Amino acid sequence: MYIPLGGNRRGKWLTYRNLLITFAVSGIWHGASWTFLIWGLLHGFGVMVTRELERSGFYRERVPKPVKQAGVFGFVCFAWIFFRAASLGDALLIVRRIFTAPWHDPQAPLFMLVLVGLVWLYAFLYESKWRDTLRQPALRVAIAVCMILYLGVFATGGGSFIYFQF
Repeated sequence: MYIPLGGNRRGKWLTYRNLLITFAVSGIWHGASWTFLIWGLLHGFGVMVTRELERSGFYRERVPKPVKQAGVFGFVCFAWIFFRAASLGDALLIVRRIFTAPWHDPQAPLFMLVLVGLVWLYAFLYESKWRDTLRQPALRVAIAVCMILYLGVFATGGGSFIYFQF
């Protein structure tokens, strides 16, 4: 869809328009509700902002890669709120609580924050000299087993796993 709209061949503003349209349609493709549309638009907006930041020499050369990766990871995780929420009201409630609830609240446990940090650390290490170590079969199996155990024990939150709904 992006290429038939003109892709990035017709200037910056039409490229951004094409990105937003493509991501909006991608969101609606996942589900016909406002939450999916917002999810798609957020991703399109994120790509636009990243493209614009990369034009800046300061961002491109002076902002460390781990900071960029953490920013993208945080933004994508934030956008997933809209994908997972049952309604727009639920999504906005979650967003409001993220920015107003105290961090010691049991709904934002330290354990979950540690897991998010570990996923980011794994992705960072995988792009470094540690890639060969992380590719060892025994370590990969151990990580997969831990992820499955986490999903089975903690991630359902009393409900069903998200992809069991399809």
